[in-house]
Amino acid sequence: MNDVLIAARAHALVIFAGAGVSMTAPTSLPGWKPLNAAIFAALRKRLADGLGLDGVLSDEETLLTSARDADRYPPDYQAQVLEEMCGERYFHGLQSLDVDITNLDHRAIAALAAAGAVRAIITTNFDRLLELALHSAGVQCETAIDTAGYERLREGVRSGGVAALPVVKIHGSVSDPRSMIDTLKQRRRGRSKALEECLQLFFDDYWVYLGFSADDLISNPDYLGLVAGASRSQGATFVAFPGRPELGRGATTLMSAYGASGRTVVADVGAFTSDLCAALGQPPPVADVPGAFTGRDAFQQQLDRWTSGLSLSATGVCLAAVLESAHQSEPAARVLDRLARKEIPEERETPDFQLLQLQYGRLGAAFGRFINVPDLNGMISNASVEAVQSLLRLRQTPLVARAMGWMPCLMLWLNQGVAATQMAADIIDGVTRGDWKPSRPESDEAIVDAWLAAAQVCCVNLHPKTIEAVGGTFETVLNRSRQSGDVVRTGRVIALYALSLAPTSEDLPGLLDRYKGELNDALRYVGDGVTAGFTALALGWWYTGPGGMALARQSGTPEPIATRALEYCNTAIGQFADQGADPWILFARIHAAKALFDSGERAAAGQLLADLRPMLDRFPVFSSYLYEALGQFHLMDGHPQATEALQRAVASAESSGLVARRDVLLRNYHDHLADQIDR
Repeated sequence: MNDVLIAARAHALVIFAGAGVSMTAPTSLPGWKPLNAAIFAALRKRLADGLGLDGVLSDEETLLTSARDADRYPPDYQAQVLEEMCGERYFHGLQSLDVDITNLDHRAIAALAAAGAVRAIITTNFDRLLELALHSAGVQCETAIDTAGYERLREGVRSGGVAALPVVKIHGSVSDPRSMIDTLKQRRRGRSKALEECLQLFFDDYWVYLGFSADDLISNPDYLGLVAGASRSQGATFVAFPGRPELGRGATTLMSAYGASGRTVVADVGAFTSDLCAALGQPPPVADVPGAFTGRDAFQQQLDRWTSGLSLSATGVCLAAVLESAHQSEPAARVLDRLARKEIPEERETPDFQLLQLQYGRLGAAFGRFINVPDLNGMISNASVEAVQSLLRLRQTPLVARAMGWMPCLMLWLNQGVAATQMAADIIDGVTRGDWKPSRPESDEAIVDAWLAAAQVCCVNLHPKTIEAVGGTFETVLNRSRQSGDVVRTGRVIALYALSLAPTSEDLPGLLDRYKGELNDALRYVGDGVTAGFTALALGWWYTGPGGMALARQSGTPEPIATRALEYCNTAIGQFADQGADPWILFARIHAAKALFDSGERAAAGQLLADLRPMLDRFPVFSSYLYEALGQFHLMDGHPQATEALQRAVASAESSGLVARRDVLLRNYHDHLADQIDR
């Protein structure tokens, strides 16, 4: 402890306090992942109580907890989807952390400050318990929680005008919901320059990390400039929790930056800081006496009050958004379906219910989950009708732009290709010229979502002009998604652009490699199934098309290329199944049949296409693709039915309103006839 003690006597300690400081009893507040779990559990209880259904979504909650524990579902992404659904109300929910039961860790840090050892306290915690402990110890502090506060503190420290102890709350405070930073988008957009400059004032000192996992550095290695600042520091001590002494990836990155001047100590925070107090001649704080009521109890009471104030519509969209983002789209769709169709008629004219309709229509109709689903009598189910109507009903509401942004996909799945293409063209025109119909989307995220829908239409109604439309707007939309800080939308934009190029001879693997970093953010950190599905489908399609053919010519054999294509197609099928994207499952299976045929499994390929024909009843817009594949199989085998199959492909594109694709197919058909005449 010599280096820490030397810095403490020189008034050169910077205490960096993480969530672990407030997790100690009797405060017992939840850490990052348990906080997310508690929020989901409270929302689930609100839904169960509101519907009178005990145990609703209990199995899904268990799966979600397992995903969190296995680091497959990052906490800041759950925060992002919840904030998108209920806005600032989400941060009001985080105010449940505003409790007043301190623990030994808080009081020992305050005792060090009272001894004059601490130059500044930096904390990720929303709660005000460190400030409470400092006040009780007679230590004056100046707390900064937002840009204005960081600027004041920065100037005060530079000028020597700050007599009080600086307390920098880098993620904001429960005292002001507007200051709180918790979502992945917020983190990716970066913190204010004033905060970074404020922290730089203390990088020359000796840092002690208490109760900090450093997981923030996993998604952002440049988090707050801590790694870069380590090179200026006198040194650092990282106090690791005895129950988990091994350093995680983020903590390893952080402490490696300190080199020989950094060290790790395995100890309880309270014991470590109390021992330091004793070494300084400062009486250590008295240990806590166990009580019946903890900070966790107070937190839970306040969280339950927050959820009880949410409408069932808001509760439903929040739960569905979390489930969908965690690869549980089926229960997400069912929650939305139940609430939208029959459970909450008293909320039908509210903004929350309109948002419920938007999400129901997006997932059920635009994603295709409930399109043309038959009921037990073979008729179109109520879910199919209601999911479509949910989007259409929003045309006279403030959500009209967001709802209409998803309409191109809906029209496509309803086999209305002309309408879908016109809507897609309007969106492309809106991105290009800002001339939006019927109204301009209100955010970058909404513009990106509309483009994603338009790009899907362009990828189905395939033609050099539709490929050009996607490519011509790609950079603009990509920059919008980057500006928003949304790594998932960024990944999806790249994946849809790749899909538009799949049937070309472009170097698609090379293109995806150029965007590998951003794709990994969506695929590995968040695990977004939509990005994964479209990326895999793009590669599967490319390997069965001109790109794969060129590789096969180079290698001299098509089998390895076809095997690779089949693997990608099967990956896409699995990802789309998780997302409930039924139309894209059908499309990926058509390309899987092509890959089977190319690998020499002709009978299996033919059987797969035969098995897929009933699915065309739900999504006839893909009929031209199935018959085109069948025609290609017959051509390769020299079968006379090739002409009939290609004719049906042209006719199917015509009947689906895929005019651009029809023209391409018709040209290919005429080339086929010319080949026959030449022979």
